[in-house]
Amino acid sequence: MSDETSEASGGSGIRVLLRSPNYLCIWIMGGLTGFIRWFQLLALGVYTFEITGSPFLVSLVPVLWGLPLTFFGPVIGGIADRVNRKVLLASSIAVIFGVAATLAIISYNGELTFTHIAIASFISGLFWATDMPIRRRLIGDVSGGHLAPAMSLDSATNSATRMFGPLMGGAMLQLVGITGVYFLSAGVYATAFLLMLVVQLPAFVRRTVTPSLIRDLNAGVRFCLGNWELRRVLSVTIVFNVFGFPFTAMIPILGREQLGLQPLLVGFLSSLEGFGAFLGAMIVAMIARTTNFARIFVTGSIFYMLLILYLSALAYVSGGPLHSFFAAALTLTAIGISGAGFAAMQSTLTYMNAGAEYRSRVLGVLALCIGCGPIGFLNIGWMAESYGLPTALAIMACEGLFLMVILWIYNALSRPERNPTPAE
Repeated sequence: MSDETSEASGGSGIRVLLRSPNYLCIWIMGGLTGFIRWFQLLALGVYTFEITGSPFLVSLVPVLWGLPLTFFGPVIGGIADRVNRKVLLASSIAVIFGVAATLAIISYNGELTFTHIAIASFISGLFWATDMPIRRRLIGDVSGGHLAPAMSLDSATNSATRMFGPLMGGAMLQLVGITGVYFLSAGVYATAFLLMLVVQLPAFVRRTVTPSLIRDLNAGVRFCLGNWELRRVLSVTIVFNVFGFPFTAMIPILGREQLGLQPLLVGFLSSLEGFGAFLGAMIVAMIARTTNFARIFVTGSIFYMLLILYLSALAYVSGGPLHSFFAAALTLTAIGISGAGFAAMQSTLTYMNAGAEYRSRVLGVLALCIGCGPIGFLNIGWMAESYGLPTALAIMACEGLFLMVILWIYNALSRPERNPTPAE
């Protein structure tokens, strides 16, 4: 990586990126599809709880979205090195548009069941399995020497979608029902598909040497295991996605069961975590420097889980539509700010520490680590159904903090004097 790439950051980098048609198309497409992701997850979580009354089934929806990351993330990373990434990404958007349109028709006919939601959620997860190894890879490729601002701006946009998506999901569900949710989803996916058709990317260059896919994947895993910085990023990513982020699946239950809120206010409560993440990501985009990337990444992860522990205490004492509502709102905002440090630096550190020939495969391995999230969603869903939501949040946060201490000790003991460069 050049010095220009590592040093370019801040407002000037963002201004340059916003004048790049290639970056704009990929960035906007990511924002649109990200909006629908959080829009659907909130609406489907509330709708599932209303028709089933089961916290476990509510947690199963994001599990089904995340499973393809576990099984297909590294494979997609390997495939992305062999085919045209623009064609692969456009094809996946076309498939997910068809799913949303089909569910809209089924819902309009009054035949939508949890089984339909489960199948559609899994197929939606197949699309999201392409985001890290393909779209995020393209974000870095077209950043033009402004990697940190490009990744931070993309992370900030994702955070903004986590703010507006749940808010709109709750509003749409309350006003027009689940049918409107799927019709809007289909329209947004169609727009994203058109953006991918018009974007002009650098010519696709095939690798002159194409080993077997399995050998290719193994090479990516070995590269990650042999790099101390990547080992730290991937291990913290696993802990965060198993013992931190799954709490978001319980926000609809916190709002409906603990606070007695209507879907619109549940969506508002959920949007505050995204609002905080948006604020945090914009702050990171301005203050991040190569020397503090890792500190922002680790510190944000730790505070995220500490605040979940505090949220569990609020859930213990909740007792009405407004009791603890404002405290919960402020806590969710603070959680989002903390998570922004993790989210922005996760992609940046991974891209920065992987050689160009390994990046798709390394990002595929990162997708696999993110794909461990379904374990956490199942865990918290089962605990919430067995012991209640407050206890589930407390146990999960304590587990995550304990593992962060273990990782800190391990990383401190195993840190080498210097990592070899990708060329070496």
